[in-house]
Amino acid sequence: MNNREKIEQSVISASAYNGNDTEGLLKEVEDVYKKAQAFDEIDNLIYEVFEMMNCFKFSFINENKELILDSESNIFFSLKDCANKLDLVVKFIHWVSRSCIENMSPERTQVFLQTGFELYIGKHLTKKDYEYMYTCFGNGLNSDGAYSYARRLLNIPEGIQ
Repeated sequence: MNNREKIEQSVISASAYNGNDTEGLLKEVEDVYKKAQAFDEIDNLIYEVFEMMNCFKFSFINENKELILDSESNIFFSLKDCANKLDLVVKFIHWVSRSCIENMSPERTQVFLQTGFELYIGKHLTKKDYEYMYTCFGNGLNSDGAYSYARRLLNIPEGIQ
């Protein structure tokens, strides 16, 4: 029996003994668990955002909740709708991959972005990988495909966030 089941069983036993509303108490316990889970998700997102920022020197978050990866080239993406590492990688693929390929950005910018991204995902990518990313998923194209591609980059099985 896990902690949650033990608490629920205690609530049922106590309410039966005291004549209290068991359903009401169980709903309150459920609400507490939901709030705790929400805080855990926020904690995880904050951790992942800072992990990504550590890979991009001088990156910051502005007042519009945009993660500025390179202020000199104005390379950024919105943190809106991000909940975890997978979401951050997909946002990078959608909105930053263009700046990682030749003839789109200065070489300094390409190298900076590629190095930071590869450090964040823990994997080396080729020029062709970045071209594929931008061609297939750049500018927000094919979100489902971008998530599948990001899962492969991060070695996350399909269906797991």
